[in-house]
Amino acid sequence: MDRSMPTLSGGESQRIRLAGQVGRSLTGVLYVLDEPTIGLHPRDNGRLLGALRRLRDLGNTVLLVEHDREVLEAADRLYDFGPGAGRLGGSVVAEGTPKQLGRKAKKSLTGGYLSGLQGIPIPEQRRMESARRPLPDMAEKRPRLTLHGATQNNLRNVDLSIPVGVLTCITGVSGSGKSSLVMNTLARAVSRKLNLTTDAPGPHRDLVGIEHLSKIVVVDQNPIGNTPASNPGTYTGVFEHIRTLFAKMPDSKVRGYGPGRFSFNRSGGRCDDCEGMGQQKIEMHFLPDVWVECNTCRGKRYNAETLSVKFNDYSIADVLEMPIEKALEVFSNVPKIRAPLATLNAIGLGYLTIGQSAPTLSGGEAQRIKLAAELAKPNKGQTLYLLDEPTTGLHFDDIAKLLAVLNSLVEQGNSVVVIEHNLDVIKTADWIIDLGPEAGAGGGHIVVEGTPEDVVEHASANGKAKPHRSWTGEMLAPVLKEAKAGTIEVFDVEEVARKRADDVSVDQLGKAAKLPWEVDGQRWHTQECLSHDGQRCRWDGEALQFVVDFFAADERLSPVNWNHRSTIEVKSKGGLGWLLHARSGHEWLLTLCFRVRKNTFEQKSLSAALNLTPIDDVEEIHYYSQSPRVRVRNLKTPWQEVTIKIWKKEEVDNDAFREFLQTAADGHLSQALKEKANPDDLTPWKQLGRKWHLMKKGLPKRPDWTFATLEKALPVVELALAESKADYGIRSKINWKSSGGQPTGELHTKRKDGVDLVVFVPKGTVTIGAVAEFGTEQEVKPAKGEQDAVRIRFRRPDQVSKKFVLWLTETVYG
Repeated sequence: MDRSMPTLSGGESQRIRLAGQVGRSLTGVLYVLDEPTIGLHPRDNGRLLGALRRLRDLGNTVLLVEHDREVLEAADRLYDFGPGAGRLGGSVVAEGTPKQLGRKAKKSLTGGYLSGLQGIPIPEQRRMESARRPLPDMAEKRPRLTLHGATQNNLRNVDLSIPVGVLTCITGVSGSGKSSLVMNTLARAVSRKLNLTTDAPGPHRDLVGIEHLSKIVVVDQNPIGNTPASNPGTYTGVFEHIRTLFAKMPDSKVRGYGPGRFSFNRSGGRCDDCEGMGQQKIEMHFLPDVWVECNTCRGKRYNAETLSVKFNDYSIADVLEMPIEKALEVFSNVPKIRAPLATLNAIGLGYLTIGQSAPTLSGGEAQRIKLAAELAKPNKGQTLYLLDEPTTGLHFDDIAKLLAVLNSLVEQGNSVVVIEHNLDVIKTADWIIDLGPEAGAGGGHIVVEGTPEDVVEHASANGKAKPHRSWTGEMLAPVLKEAKAGTIEVFDVEEVARKRADDVSVDQLGKAAKLPWEVDGQRWHTQECLSHDGQRCRWDGEALQFVVDFFAADERLSPVNWNHRSTIEVKSKGGLGWLLHARSGHEWLLTLCFRVRKNTFEQKSLSAALNLTPIDDVEEIHYYSQSPRVRVRNLKTPWQEVTIKIWKKEEVDNDAFREFLQTAADGHLSQALKEKANPDDLTPWKQLGRKWHLMKKGLPKRPDWTFATLEKALPVVELALAESKADYGIRSKINWKSSGGQPTGELHTKRKDGVDLVVFVPKGTVTIGAVAEFGTEQEVKPAKGEQDAVRIRFRRPDQVSKKFVLWLTETVYG
């Protein structure tokens, strides 16, 4: 009686609320229950149905929203909505008793499952062998992740051993300790081992097998966001590629629109009145806030200028309002967009729109969006996925699609662990770990583990013997007996993303069209130029023409390059680098950036000589800035950068500015010729080689690591990579390559954050768990070809430990 509510499982809380209603013995009441079987083990469904029948027999009306097979079969009358989900549903397709619904299978998807015409098959071949079948002596055992001595809440010193690379179901009656074991102990312990921030795990002795994992992902049914700014497109990342595509359209390039212009989270392209929400929030002081459609953009989220840019006659707002299955047709030849959309469509979410507001999504939809986002990511396996009751709120057909996603993740080399009561999921699992035998103090033990067949066999052999009774096995037996074997569907993201004959990359889109600066760059920059935000430029184009004409008369310089949207380049002949970059993308000012020999000019004297009026004092400029119009900056290299902001031609068409231009040209050419004659003077790392990397020269100010770290790490890496050829002639790192030219390692020696070692290994052979205890930071990511790049950051000499040296040697030599 003293148990606090937060420690109760969902099923226990549900039954307590229901018991309170039954105990009141009210009559003439309409009871509306939404998914009352959530969190309940099949054993408890009978008790729930008994309570509901008692309410009915007292003269009450009981209305349920439910998907559980046992409850549906016990109902007096069923109303089946459909025929599909979202915009494809909303109609009563069939009604009647369960048997009557079963005879309407052509109209009713639910009826098809109740009648047995449709069903979820069990796999023809499970990934795990029976626990009761002895393995051949030479058979290789599957690696496992093992948690020893878990004791949180009612757990009784549990040792949990999960096979890696399979679909595992954690089962047991409600309150037997499943969530305490998996979510509160295992998930947090693994996160801690992988150096992720998390709450303290439940009490346990040890965690073994972490070297088989690189990542852990807990997938729940919480919303993907709380405002209209979150939607399936933003969560899966596909909207980023769509924004990039729109930025590649010719209209976008002419107006200077980048991907940010098509973001409803940034000012510029979005509707300012609703801040890109498409809706405006009305705050109700004593009631929940209300969202209403924006009167300015009418729910479009963007301003008129942004909406005028179109792809295949669709604006960015049209795309957001487009169902995913329709968007898949529109972007069918763009692989980066096609793959995430195809994943969402394959798991039954094709009816959702790309921009559907997150608060309007159900828990099941939110969960499947999260799974789709994971499935669409470049995946090298070695991830542990944990799900608690993923079938909550799902129809039989949705469960089949969910299983396809889970099995797709497993086929990619990941491990999926599901806490589940649904027998359709349990029967398809590769491995079951059943907790019990009862709830609360009567539970907390692992009763049995093995394949579904093993669990049923255990239940049959032990009967009702309490210490070993498996309620899951007893409930599973008839379901497994009636189930048909078949092929479990999986979704191959790589196949969908694979390049097709008619595919185009996002970067290629819009390239065929000749843009104004490519047709006539001089006219574009001096007469027709638009700023980066699409506004007509106000600065004087004749000022730019004057500066360019001055340099065009100098035979030492190459012809002017006008063929860029916002940069005009003047270079010296012979490939000696650029002298001038004139940037034309600002609405009010032309920016001239010169590259000359260091110490050619001095800020104060040059400003006085040019005598340019401060920006705030020019009445015609409706742009306020206190920054100087002339800026002189010596770079770390032998160069100086001079930046001047110009408004009118009169500011450059005078003797002082002509003298500056001539001095700038002379200063640039003298330094460029010097570099060409003695290039090694500027690259001491090429002359000094290994010695350069062991010098403090070239380091950023106040690095976050001690120099002794590098002095200790370099010899260790050199010894481990002795069979590879080292290249010391790079400014900030040392490269190692095999005799065949394959990269084997890198050591970054001049970074501020630490000494970074990168080791290239065959794909999938090293996990984050295997290197989690080395250095300060660790990362494993795909590299070119069939390799992974393992990065470890060191900041202290003691981090280059004997254990690390042993690991490095074993990894390099296999």
